[in-house]
Amino acid sequence: MEKSDGAGAGASSGGGKRAAPMQCTLKFLAPEVMAAAVIGKGGAVIAAMRTSCSAKIVLTEHSEVYPQTDCRVLTAQANSEEALNEVSKQIVAKIGELVKTTASDAVGTEGELKIRMLVPRAAVGGVIGKGGASIKHIRETSGAKISITEPAGSGPGAEQLVAVAGSAEAVEFVLEQVNQQIQMLNGEAWFSTWASTPGVVKAGQGG
Repeated sequence: MEKSDGAGAGASSGGGKRAAPMQCTLKFLAPEVMAAAVIGKGGAVIAAMRTSCSAKIVLTEHSEVYPQTDCRVLTAQANSEEALNEVSKQIVAKIGELVKTTASDAVGTEGELKIRMLVPRAAVGGVIGKGGASIKHIRETSGAKISITEPAGSGPGAEQLVAVAGSAEAVEFVLEQVNQQIQMLNGEAWFSTWASTPGVVKAGQGG
């Protein structure tokens, strides 16, 4: 169905593995204002993002939110870590536009953008590093604030919320680091289940 004849970039970086499933995955929490901005009028923004990043980007329904939040889940999948970095950049840029008109606790302010990711526990270990060395380095290099919740459940695919706040550049830097740690694990047996499970509940039933 999707021929990649005119996909320029896709052709050179595909390494011949055209039919491989989109293995690289990132998940974000999308408060309603962010979801609306990412989708755009008539779906125009999300369609352009899908094309320019060669990524599959899906949001859960209005009524499907992540437990104990009022946020939908945005899942982005692509064939490469780089493509997902581009998705992250475009989402951060959208939040940057958003806060100019509707600064809020959900998306932050012009000086401090906010974004939350859902990260499997095994990848959080890599983000934190031995004795917290890696996260300390990420915080110092980027100047971003990073907070991580306890895992919801057990096992390597148990999700933890990673909340990032800072300038657009700082947030992009952190998302790149987290993306790298997640994709290092995409060959693991549990990864495809994590990637394909948004883990949402019906709104109003906060788990």
